[in-house]
Amino acid sequence: MNAGMKKLIGMGCAAFAFSSALLLPVAYGLSQEAASKDEARQEIDRYCTNITDKAADARYAMQTRELAQLRADIDSRIEQLDAKRKEYEVWLKRRDEFIDKAEDSLVGIISKMRPDAAAAQMALLGDEAAAALLLKLNPRVSSVILNEMPAEKSSRLARVIVGSRVVPAAESTAQ
Repeated sequence: MNAGMKKLIGMGCAAFAFSSALLLPVAYGLSQEAASKDEARQEIDRYCTNITDKAADARYAMQTRELAQLRADIDSRIEQLDAKRKEYEVWLKRRDEFIDKAEDSLVGIISKMRPDAAAAQMALLGDEAAAALLLKLNPRVSSVILNEMPAEKSSRLARVIVGSRVVPAAESTAQ
């Protein structure tokens, strides 16, 4: 080996040693940084693990509060609906009482009318209302009134009266 070569090799080794000396702390710092990142990740994982139960409890408590609020809202609405239902029941009872009184009164009035006048009045009523009145009247009075009505109207009323009583299939086949 000649002297130039030796000198070049010596300089290369010196440069390598120098660069290694400079890079070693950088590499060491990188490994420390990587280690500190791992430690930070581990710390984050420990923190998340520690608060997971607390977070779940908080979510559960929040959901429980929301469900309690919804239950209270539903109970309130049920109370309102019950109040409305009671109000409608009272109104329906009063209406039914009025209708019963009116029907009894109307039956009394029609039964005292002349059959031709009663037939003319009942011909103007709806079929169901006229049929209901005919059913409440004495059969003798009803037959005279039906006799005074036009045939078409009296036959419709007869169909409504017959249709108002549902005949079971076994009974209709026996006849």
